[in-house]
Amino acid sequence: MPIITNFGSFLGLLLICIACLLITRYYKNEKYFRIAKLCLFSLLIAAGIALCLKLSVAEERPFVTLSNVRQLTVPSEPNSFPSGHTSSIFSIITILAHEFWENKSLVIILAILGITIAFSRVYCGVHYPGDVLVGMMVGILSGVIVLKLKI
Repeated sequence: MPIITNFGSFLGLLLICIACLLITRYYKNEKYFRIAKLCLFSLLIAAGIALCLKLSVAEERPFVTLSNVRQLTVPSEPNSFPSGHTSSIFSIITILAHEFWENKSLVIILAILGITIAFSRVYCGVHYPGDVLVGMMVGILSGVIVLKLKI
């Protein structure tokens, strides 16, 4: 779980989005360039919303407040609510699921990946279940916003 949890990191996903933008632009693949751009914008919106919530709520992490929680990974910041990893991965999953809806197997794999990353945040002791639920909602909302705006 400590390895899986890092697949949702903002920085890692940001670098992947930028790499996809550069590769698709280089090969002049407009369809995948547009999808990479949507993923990037969705990720940035989710990160902005999550950061505002983290700063305004300032909830301490479970391993700090609960004596029976074992910390399995090192968080990048002190605040718990909402889960930034979960909002980041779900912001991208929302875009990809929308764009590749006809490929049901891919959509199911993406959903399982997102849920596994969300679960790993709780398992690793860095988030409460409510943190990841709100993180999911933030990520999905950011994806829907980007899709509705047709950026």
